[in-house]
Amino acid sequence: MSNIESILEAVSKKLGTTPEKLKDALSSKDLSKALGNMSKRDAEKLNSVLNDPELVKRMVNSKQAEQIRKSLEK
Repeated sequence: MSNIESILEAVSKKLGTTPEKLKDALSSKDLSKALGNMSKRDAEKLNSVLNDPELVKRMVNSKQAEQIRKSLEK
């Protein structure tokens, strides 16, 4: 299993969805369905992260994000 698959597996378990649904949501840029099972507390945490432009910029430009993008382009 690749690093990307491992990440998708771990994140999907945390969100209560499947790796396939998460990958589809990321590909379509519509996370609402993938995040629908998220607890209110976790959703609030995610929203606080997404509302911090500097943190989002660092995450998007990370090596891990680049690997995810490349795997989604296949």
